[in-house]
Amino acid sequence: MIEELDMHILDLVQNAMTAQSSRIDITLDRDTFVDVLKLQVRDNGRGMDEQTRHRVERGFYSTKCPKCVGLGIPLLRETAEHCDGTFSLRSHSGEGTTITATFRASHIDLPPFGNLEATFLDIVATSGHTRVCIDYRDDGHSFKLDTQQIREMLGDVPMQHPDVIRFLHDFLADRIGGTHET
Repeated sequence: MIEELDMHILDLVQNAMTAQSSRIDITLDRDTFVDVLKLQVRDNGRGMDEQTRHRVERGFYSTKCPKCVGLGIPLLRETAEHCDGTFSLRSHSGEGTTITATFRASHIDLPPFGNLEATFLDIVATSGHTRVCIDYRDDGHSFKLDTQQIREMLGDVPMQHPDVIRFLHDFLADRIGGTHET
């Protein structure tokens, strides 16, 4: 069982990386006024044909590694539906994949975000040549981050340089504002 939402995000991003995506868009939007939390990960990777999509949705199927269990997507679906939300997986071969899960933000069983700052930092720092765009909105806290823009600013300085990691850590901590535990 995946007990925190940030681990679902990490799992979906790993899926996208395995699918050889050159771009991954992550959207996390919580609006307590309408009582909805939306999580979406969209990539432009290999995508899936209909048969593969059905196998992934049923579970116990993974293309990441031989020992992977393949339950991340079914568990996300179960969590979303249990928390009065919705789940959709759209994918076509050669066109990428979009996974969207919504949750009732006030649902008592909604898992916490976990350490969202560290998860976003890990994703950005290990993105390699993949462009990762994060759009984060959580009741007054918001930011957009685009690794392509960061790479352009850094020039020859690698994303994994300690000073860059420190800057990104502080940036994320400031923008997320400690809301990740709720």
